[in-house]
Amino acid sequence: MDEKARNLTATGDSRSATDLARENAALKARVAELERLVACDTLTPLFNRRHFMEELDRWCWRAHRYGGHYGLLYIDVDNLKSVNDRHGHLAGDVLLTSIAKALLGTVRRSDLIARIGGDEFAILLDNIQENELARKADRVAAMVGKLKIPHDGAQLAPSISAGYAVIEPGVKPSELLLRADRSMYAAKQAKEGGRAD
Repeated sequence: MDEKARNLTATGDSRSATDLARENAALKARVAELERLVACDTLTPLFNRRHFMEELDRWCWRAHRYGGHYGLLYIDVDNLKSVNDRHGHLAGDVLLTSIAKALLGTVRRSDLIARIGGDEFAILLDNIQENELARKADRVAAMVGKLKIPHDGAQLAPSISAGYAVIEPGVKPSELLLRADRSMYAAKQAKEGGRAD
């Protein structure tokens, strides 16, 4: 068989092995980019809700199957609407992106962080004891509260409310999110002057 016959593709055209390898590499790169887009938030450098829910399901299964110590932090940005109303939606986007980057600095490589709603974030924490979850939520909220974000001549000062839930064997992801959400709203209401918006 000659070289030309060995290089026939399914469409009948003839390409060199180098051309096919280059095309294959380009397709692999495109698939990798599409996989990244499916899992990542469009605004922040975090995972999106879809990926988070898949991971939460997996973490719940792992807790049920193998045991372990896992937790969920549920975070809501306080008063984002008033930032958008006062400074514009670009300021709100800058605020969310800055918070996301700061939150990335609070997690370990074994943890997972995602933006799961317009002003909501969630963190899956690996190897954390139940008594550490409340302290972790408080530390994360305090750290974000110290941020000063310059934007268009203004100084944005973010605030978050953070709740938590233990990932226990047999607990469904929907129940876990409900527990963490209730904990977050309790933290929000406990703040002086805090509003649940």
